[in-house]
Amino acid sequence: MFTIRLDFRLSPDSPTTLSELYRAGVDMSVWAEANGAYAAVLSEHHGSADGYLPSPLVIASAIAARTHSLSVNVAALLLLMYDPVKLAEDIAVLDHLSGGRVSYTIGLGYRDAEYAMFGVDPKQRASLIEEHIDVLRRALAGERFEWRGRTVHVTPRPINPQGPVLMYGGGTLAAARRAARFGMPFLPSDYDERLVEAYDDEARRVGNPPGLTMMAPADAPSSLFVADDVDRAWDALGPYLLHDAQAYAEWLGADSTARTYSGAKDVAALRAENGSYRIVTPPEAVEMIRSFGSLGLQPLCGGIPPELAWESLRAIETSVLPAFAPGS
Repeated sequence: MFTIRLDFRLSPDSPTTLSELYRAGVDMSVWAEANGAYAAVLSEHHGSADGYLPSPLVIASAIAARTHSLSVNVAALLLLMYDPVKLAEDIAVLDHLSGGRVSYTIGLGYRDAEYAMFGVDPKQRASLIEEHIDVLRRALAGERFEWRGRTVHVTPRPINPQGPVLMYGGGTLAAARRAARFGMPFLPSDYDERLVEAYDDEARRVGNPPGLTMMAPADAPSSLFVADDVDRAWDALGPYLLHDAQAYAEWLGADSTARTYSGAKDVAALRAENGSYRIVTPPEAVEMIRSFGSLGLQPLCGGIPPELAWESLRAIETSVLPAFAPGS
Protein backbone atom coordinates (compact mmCIF):
# COMPACT_ATOMS: atom_id res chain seq x y z
CA MET A 1 0.00 0.00 0.00
CA PHE A 2 2.94 2.38 0.58
CA THR A 3 6.66 2.93 0.62
CA ILE A 4 8.57 4.95 3.19
CA ARG A 5 11.58 6.98 2.04
CA LEU A 6 14.26 8.32 4.36
CA ASP A 7 17.12 10.67 3.52
CA PHE A 8 17.54 12.46 6.88
CA ARG A 9 17.84 16.02 5.62
CA LEU A 10 17.80 18.34 8.63
CA SER A 11 16.59 21.87 8.02
CA PRO A 12 18.59 24.41 10.05
CA ASP A 13 15.29 25.58 11.51
CA SER A 14 14.29 22.15 12.80
CA PRO A 15 14.31 21.71 16.59
CA THR A 16 15.24 18.04 16.30
CA THR A 17 18.68 16.43 15.86
CA LEU A 18 20.16 13.94 13.43
CA SER A 19 20.45 11.39 16.23
CA GLU A 20 16.72 11.69 16.87
CA LEU A 21 15.97 11.44 13.14
CA TYR A 22 18.07 8.30 12.74
CA ARG A 23 16.36 6.59 15.65
CA ALA A 24 12.94 7.70 14.45
CA GLY A 25 13.66 6.45 10.94
CA VAL A 26 14.42 2.98 12.23
CA ASP A 27 11.33 3.01 14.45
CA MET A 28 9.20 4.15 11.52
CA SER A 29 10.56 1.29 9.42
CA VAL A 30 9.41 -1.12 12.13
CA TRP A 31 6.01 0.57 11.97
CA ALA A 32 6.03 0.32 8.17
CA GLU A 33 6.65 -3.42 8.31
CA ALA A 34 3.80 -3.91 10.80
CA ASN A 35 1.46 -1.97 8.52
CA GLY A 36 2.22 -3.71 5.25
CA ALA A 37 4.71 -1.38 3.55
CA TYR A 38 6.20 -2.49 0.26
CA ALA A 39 9.65 -1.19 1.19
CA ALA A 40 11.77 1.30 3.04
CA VAL A 41 13.79 3.37 0.58
CA LEU A 42 17.08 4.98 1.64
CA SER A 43 18.56 7.79 -0.41
CA GLU A 44 22.20 8.93 -0.57
CA HIS A 45 24.11 12.17 -1.11
CA HIS A 46 27.41 13.53 0.16
CA GLY A 47 28.76 16.77 1.55
CA SER A 48 25.32 18.28 2.04
CA ALA A 49 25.10 21.10 4.59
CA ASP A 50 21.83 19.70 5.94
CA GLY A 51 23.24 16.27 6.70
CA TYR A 52 21.62 14.33 3.83
CA LEU A 53 22.32 10.64 4.42
CA PRO A 54 25.83 9.72 3.16
CA SER A 55 25.92 6.12 4.44
CA PRO A 56 22.72 4.28 3.53
CA LEU A 57 24.13 0.80 4.18
CA VAL A 58 24.62 1.70 7.85
CA ILE A 59 20.96 2.69 8.22
CA ALA A 60 19.91 -0.35 6.15
CA SER A 61 21.77 -2.55 8.62
CA ALA A 62 19.98 -0.96 11.57
CA ILE A 63 16.59 -1.41 9.88
CA ALA A 64 17.39 -5.02 8.97
CA ALA A 65 18.29 -5.77 12.57
CA ARG A 66 14.95 -4.42 13.82
CA THR A 67 12.66 -5.93 11.15
CA HIS A 68 11.93 -9.39 9.81
CA SER A 69 10.30 -9.14 6.38
CA LEU A 70 10.48 -5.50 5.25
CA SER A 71 12.24 -4.96 1.93
CA VAL A 72 14.86 -2.22 1.92
CA ASN A 73 16.03 -0.47 -1.25
CA VAL A 74 19.03 1.83 -1.38
CA ALA A 75 18.09 4.37 -4.05
CA ALA A 76 20.16 5.70 -5.39
CA LEU A 77 23.40 3.97 -4.50
CA LEU A 78 25.99 6.41 -5.86
CA LEU A 79 28.41 3.76 -7.02
CA LEU A 80 31.20 6.09 -8.14
CA MET A 81 31.60 7.26 -4.55
CA TYR A 82 32.78 3.79 -3.49
CA ASP A 83 35.57 1.34 -4.06
CA PRO A 84 33.38 -1.35 -5.71
CA VAL A 85 35.35 -4.22 -4.17
CA LYS A 86 34.94 -3.00 -0.60
CA LEU A 87 31.32 -2.14 -1.36
CA ALA A 88 30.75 -5.72 -2.53
CA GLU A 89 32.03 -6.99 0.82
CA ASP A 90 29.70 -4.69 2.74
CA ILE A 91 26.74 -5.66 0.55
CA ALA A 92 27.50 -9.35 1.02
CA VAL A 93 27.59 -9.05 4.82
CA LEU A 94 24.37 -7.02 4.83
CA ASP A 95 22.77 -9.62 2.57
CA HIS A 96 23.29 -12.22 5.29
CA LEU A 97 22.24 -9.90 8.10
CA SER A 98 19.01 -8.98 6.31
CA GLY A 99 18.19 -12.40 4.92
CA GLY A 100 18.52 -11.05 1.38
CA ARG A 101 15.99 -8.22 1.91
CA VAL A 102 18.17 -5.30 0.74
CA SER A 103 18.25 -4.31 -2.94
CA TYR A 104 20.09 -1.49 -4.67
CA THR A 105 19.22 1.04 -7.36
CA ILE A 106 22.53 2.27 -8.74
CA GLY A 107 22.76 5.90 -9.79
CA LEU A 108 25.39 7.92 -11.65
CA GLY A 109 24.98 11.05 -9.55
CA TYR A 110 24.77 14.61 -10.82
CA ARG A 111 26.53 16.89 -8.34
CA ASP A 112 30.01 18.19 -9.23
CA ALA A 113 30.78 18.66 -5.52
CA GLU A 114 30.32 14.95 -4.91
CA TYR A 115 32.54 13.96 -7.83
CA ALA A 116 35.23 16.33 -6.55
CA MET A 117 34.94 15.03 -2.99
CA PHE A 118 35.65 11.47 -4.15
CA GLY A 119 38.17 12.28 -6.87
CA VAL A 120 35.90 11.29 -9.76
CA ASP A 121 36.47 12.91 -13.16
CA PRO A 122 32.95 13.78 -14.31
CA LYS A 123 34.10 13.61 -17.94
CA GLN A 124 34.86 9.93 -17.42
CA ARG A 125 31.77 9.11 -15.38
CA ALA A 126 29.95 7.14 -18.09
CA SER A 127 32.81 4.71 -18.63
CA LEU A 128 33.61 4.59 -14.92
CA ILE A 129 30.07 3.68 -13.87
CA GLU A 130 29.99 0.80 -16.34
CA GLU A 131 33.36 -0.41 -15.12
CA HIS A 132 32.21 -0.22 -11.50
CA ILE A 133 28.95 -2.05 -12.25
CA ASP A 134 30.90 -4.85 -13.92
CA VAL A 135 33.34 -5.14 -11.00
CA LEU A 136 30.56 -5.05 -8.40
CA ARG A 137 28.53 -7.74 -10.12
CA ARG A 138 31.51 -10.04 -10.67
CA ALA A 139 32.66 -9.57 -7.08
CA LEU A 140 29.19 -10.38 -5.69
CA ALA A 141 29.04 -13.47 -7.91
CA GLY A 142 32.14 -14.79 -6.16
CA GLU A 143 34.45 -14.59 -9.17
CA ARG A 144 38.22 -14.44 -8.73
CA PHE A 145 39.53 -11.88 -11.21
CA GLU A 146 42.06 -9.14 -11.83
CA TRP A 147 41.06 -5.48 -11.75
CA ARG A 148 43.45 -2.57 -12.01
CA GLY A 149 46.31 -4.81 -10.95
CA ARG A 150 44.41 -6.17 -7.97
CA THR A 151 43.37 -9.77 -7.43
CA VAL A 152 39.72 -9.69 -6.38
CA HIS A 153 37.85 -12.45 -4.57
CA VAL A 154 35.07 -11.23 -2.29
CA THR A 155 33.89 -13.37 0.61
CA PRO A 156 31.47 -14.27 2.02
CA ARG A 157 29.21 -15.03 -0.90
CA PRO A 158 25.76 -13.42 -0.63
CA ILE A 159 22.77 -15.61 0.23
CA ASN A 160 21.66 -15.55 -3.39
CA PRO A 161 24.49 -17.03 -5.50
CA GLN A 162 24.26 -14.06 -7.92
CA GLY A 163 24.00 -11.50 -5.17
CA PRO A 164 21.18 -9.12 -4.22
CA VAL A 165 18.96 -7.40 -6.77
CA LEU A 166 20.81 -4.57 -8.53
CA MET A 167 18.74 -2.05 -10.48
CA TYR A 168 19.69 1.13 -12.30
CA GLY A 169 18.11 4.56 -11.99
CA GLY A 170 18.27 7.76 -13.97
CA GLY A 171 16.37 10.21 -16.09
CA THR A 172 18.20 10.18 -19.43
CA LEU A 173 18.12 8.06 -22.56
CA ALA A 174 21.74 7.11 -21.88
CA ALA A 175 20.75 5.79 -18.46
CA ALA A 176 17.92 3.73 -19.96
CA ARG A 177 20.25 2.22 -22.57
CA ARG A 178 22.94 1.52 -19.99
CA ALA A 179 20.47 -0.37 -17.79
CA ALA A 180 19.30 -2.36 -20.82
CA ARG A 181 22.83 -3.34 -21.83
CA PHE A 182 23.48 -4.69 -18.35
CA GLY A 183 20.09 -6.42 -18.24
CA MET A 184 19.20 -4.48 -15.08
CA PRO A 185 15.68 -3.35 -14.16
CA PHE A 186 15.41 0.38 -14.82
CA LEU A 187 13.81 2.91 -12.46
CA PRO A 188 13.43 6.28 -14.22
CA SER A 189 13.56 9.43 -12.13
CA ASP A 190 11.24 11.11 -14.65
CA TYR A 191 7.99 10.04 -16.25
CA ASP A 192 8.91 9.79 -19.93
CA GLU A 193 7.71 7.11 -22.32
CA ARG A 194 10.82 7.69 -24.42
CA LEU A 195 12.85 6.11 -21.62
CA VAL A 196 10.76 2.95 -21.87
CA GLU A 197 11.27 2.84 -25.63
CA ALA A 198 15.00 3.45 -25.34
CA TYR A 199 15.34 0.66 -22.78
CA ASP A 200 13.37 -1.85 -24.79
CA ASP A 201 15.13 -1.03 -28.07
CA GLU A 202 18.58 -1.35 -26.52
CA ALA A 203 17.63 -4.55 -24.66
CA ARG A 204 16.49 -6.18 -27.89
CA ARG A 205 19.62 -5.01 -29.68
CA VAL A 206 21.94 -6.71 -27.17
CA GLY A 207 19.72 -9.76 -26.57
CA ASN A 208 18.43 -8.89 -23.10
CA PRO A 209 14.77 -9.05 -22.04
CA PRO A 210 12.79 -5.84 -22.67
CA GLY A 211 9.97 -4.64 -20.44
CA LEU A 212 11.99 -4.13 -17.25
CA THR A 213 11.31 -0.40 -16.82
CA MET A 214 9.40 0.43 -13.64
CA MET A 215 8.03 3.96 -13.97
CA ALA A 216 5.91 5.68 -11.33
CA PRO A 217 2.69 7.39 -12.49
CA ALA A 218 3.33 10.89 -13.75
CA ASP A 219 1.10 12.64 -11.22
CA ALA A 220 1.79 10.50 -8.16
CA PRO A 221 3.29 12.51 -5.26
CA SER A 222 6.55 11.27 -3.77
CA SER A 223 6.28 13.05 -0.41
CA LEU A 224 2.75 12.52 0.88
CA PHE A 225 1.30 13.33 4.29
CA VAL A 226 -2.16 12.63 5.67
CA ALA A 227 -4.08 14.84 8.10
CA ASP A 228 -7.67 15.54 9.07
CA ASP A 229 -6.92 19.27 9.13
CA VAL A 230 -4.89 19.95 5.99
CA ASP A 231 -4.51 23.69 6.68
CA ARG A 232 -3.08 23.04 10.12
CA ALA A 233 -0.76 20.38 8.72
CA TRP A 234 0.59 22.74 6.06
CA ASP A 235 1.28 25.33 8.76
CA ALA A 236 3.24 22.77 10.78
CA LEU A 237 4.96 20.76 8.02
CA GLY A 238 5.19 23.25 5.18
CA PRO A 239 8.52 24.87 6.14
CA TYR A 240 10.22 21.46 6.21
CA LEU A 241 8.75 20.42 2.87
CA LEU A 242 9.85 23.75 1.41
CA HIS A 243 13.41 23.23 2.67
CA ASP A 244 13.52 19.85 0.95
CA ALA A 245 12.06 21.21 -2.28
CA GLN A 246 14.40 24.20 -2.43
CA ALA A 247 17.49 22.13 -1.62
CA TYR A 248 16.71 19.78 -4.50
CA ALA A 249 15.93 22.71 -6.80
CA GLU A 250 19.36 24.18 -6.09
CA TRP A 251 21.04 20.87 -6.93
CA LEU A 252 18.98 20.12 -10.02
CA GLY A 253 19.00 23.58 -11.56
CA ALA A 254 16.13 25.64 -12.95
CA ASP A 255 16.08 23.75 -16.25
CA SER A 256 15.43 20.39 -14.57
CA THR A 257 12.71 18.17 -16.00
CA ALA A 258 12.64 15.87 -12.96
CA ARG A 259 9.08 15.18 -11.90
CA THR A 260 10.02 15.98 -8.30
CA TYR A 261 11.37 19.45 -9.20
CA SER A 262 9.66 22.42 -7.57
CA GLY A 263 10.23 26.09 -8.25
CA ALA A 264 8.29 27.20 -5.18
CA LYS A 265 9.66 30.18 -3.27
CA ASP A 266 7.36 29.86 -0.27
CA VAL A 267 5.04 27.37 1.41
CA ALA A 268 1.92 28.75 -0.24
CA ALA A 269 3.43 28.27 -3.69
CA LEU A 270 4.57 24.75 -2.85
CA ARG A 271 1.05 23.85 -1.74
CA ALA A 272 -0.49 25.43 -4.83
CA GLU A 273 1.73 23.34 -7.13
CA ASN A 274 -0.05 20.20 -5.92
CA GLY A 275 2.96 18.28 -7.14
CA SER A 276 5.34 15.91 -5.40
CA TYR A 277 4.75 17.48 -1.97
CA ARG A 278 1.17 17.02 -0.85
CA ILE A 279 -0.91 16.84 2.32
CA VAL A 280 -4.29 15.17 1.90
CA THR A 281 -7.21 13.97 4.01
CA PRO A 282 -7.66 10.25 4.76
CA PRO A 283 -10.43 9.83 2.14
CA GLU A 284 -8.20 11.48 -0.46
CA ALA A 285 -5.35 9.12 0.47
CA VAL A 286 -7.68 6.14 0.02
CA GLU A 287 -8.51 7.34 -3.48
CA MET A 288 -4.84 7.82 -4.26
CA ILE A 289 -4.11 4.20 -3.37
CA ARG A 290 -6.94 3.14 -5.64
CA SER A 291 -5.58 5.33 -8.45
CA PHE A 292 -1.82 4.84 -8.08
CA GLY A 293 -1.58 1.50 -6.27
CA SER A 294 0.46 2.89 -3.37
CA LEU A 295 1.46 5.99 -1.44
CA GLY A 296 4.95 7.48 -1.45
CA LEU A 297 5.66 8.59 2.12
CA GLN A 298 8.61 10.68 3.29
CA PRO A 299 7.68 11.13 6.94
CA LEU A 300 10.84 12.93 8.12
CA CYS A 301 11.08 15.17 5.05
CA GLY A 302 13.34 18.14 5.64
CA GLY A 303 13.90 17.25 9.29
CA ILE A 304 10.28 17.17 10.44
CA PRO A 305 10.33 16.57 14.20
CA PRO A 306 9.41 12.93 14.82
CA GLU A 307 6.38 13.78 16.97
CA LEU A 308 4.87 15.67 14.02
CA ALA A 309 5.83 12.97 11.54
CA TRP A 310 4.11 10.31 13.62
CA GLU A 311 0.82 12.21 13.38
CA SER A 312 0.65 11.54 9.65
CA LEU A 313 1.66 7.89 10.01
CA ARG A 314 -0.95 7.30 12.71
CA ALA A 315 -3.61 8.88 10.52
CA ILE A 316 -2.65 6.48 7.73
CA GLU A 317 -2.75 3.52 10.12
CA THR A 318 -6.14 4.36 11.63
CA SER A 319 -8.01 6.11 8.82
CA VAL A 320 -6.54 4.95 5.47
CA LEU A 321 -5.28 1.38 5.62
CA PRO A 322 -8.47 -0.04 7.21
CA ALA A 323 -10.28 0.78 3.95
CA PHE A 324 -8.27 -2.01 2.33
CA ALA A 325 -8.58 -4.61 5.07
CA PRO A 326 -10.21 -7.91 4.06
CA GLY A 327 -13.97 -7.62 4.25
CA SER A 328 -13.97 -3.82 4.37
